[in-house]
Amino acid sequence: MRGRLSDADADSATRGSATLRDVAALAGVSASTVSSVVRGRGNVREETRRRVQGAIDELGYRPNLAARRLRSGRSHVMGLVLPSLTVPYFREFADAVLREAQKHGMSVRITQTHGDVRRERGVCDDPYLRHVDGILLVPVALGQEDMRALTVTKPLIVATASFTAGRVDSFDTDLFEAARTVVAHLVAGGRRRIAALAPGEVLPAESDERYQGYVAGLRDAGLPVSGRRVVSTETVTFAAGAHAARTLVERAPETDAVFALGDALALGALRGLRDAGRTVPEDIAVVGFGNVAQAAYCAPTLSTVDPGREEMAHRAVALLADRAQARATGAVLPEPRHHTVGFRLVERESSAVARE
Repeated sequence: MRGRLSDADADSATRGSATLRDVAALAGVSASTVSSVVRGRGNVREETRRRVQGAIDELGYRPNLAARRLRSGRSHVMGLVLPSLTVPYFREFADAVLREAQKHGMSVRITQTHGDVRRERGVCDDPYLRHVDGILLVPVALGQEDMRALTVTKPLIVATASFTAGRVDSFDTDLFEAARTVVAHLVAGGRRRIAALAPGEVLPAESDERYQGYVAGLRDAGLPVSGRRVVSTETVTFAAGAHAARTLVERAPETDAVFALGDALALGALRGLRDAGRTVPEDIAVVGFGNVAQAAYCAPTLSTVDPGREEMAHRAVALLADRAQARATGAVLPEPRHHTVGFRLVERESSAVARE
């Protein structure tokens, strides 16, 4: 049950001088419970957490960050480094990270690399991220050798990429098996001439595993691998997908299915195929990768792989918070390792069964 402040206390609190005790009184909880919610730690029931957050919002309470940093040895700020917020998947991943960080009492500094390997290598030396507790990096250009040479000066977690160097934690889904599953789905729907739209220069590390899964899926079905039906793009954008689809129809007009290794490419391909006089899914099926929000609302709706973005953000941020806390207190955590999250194929209109 929510408590009440006196008129004088409420007036003072709403002018921006609210204290932790004011929040506790309004929410009807103890000061230690408010502290746990603010820090993002402790076993606080969700209903209680919402009540405390409502009181915080109502009173405009702001923790004394300077004092908090002195007490904890932490800034309670994390860095998020990703390629570009213009790519729907990365934008939605950033949103998931922001929501998870708030649960742990952390704010987030975001910076974009635009696929520049030098910026990815220098992530721990970035002045903008100098005072963060740790960094969540979403690389697109780093390879295994780059990771071995990386200078790691603070907790660093790599997301949407698989690294076996053992120096940092990494999170990803099984890209190979996901791509293989897509091809099996298309074959089951009667498709036999399956093309791939693959990011080339921008996403070499990711696209390689997806491409290999695509090839394996074709071989599982006894289908040939045709270089004419693989179109590489330099960027992962709607425009790149549309252009690649038009190129594909010119180069391999017999194509009856497209696996785009990114939802932005797939969404662009829907337009490009229409421009080329092809109907989806009657003439050509399309499957993407990422399960971005727009995939459920385009026409036709887009079949795609959900790579566990929400789970990845949840687990990665929690681990980063734990490693940052351990670093501040001298506690010991397990050695870094690779973490795999599950994927699922979301079947929608764009990959319906081929007509006879």
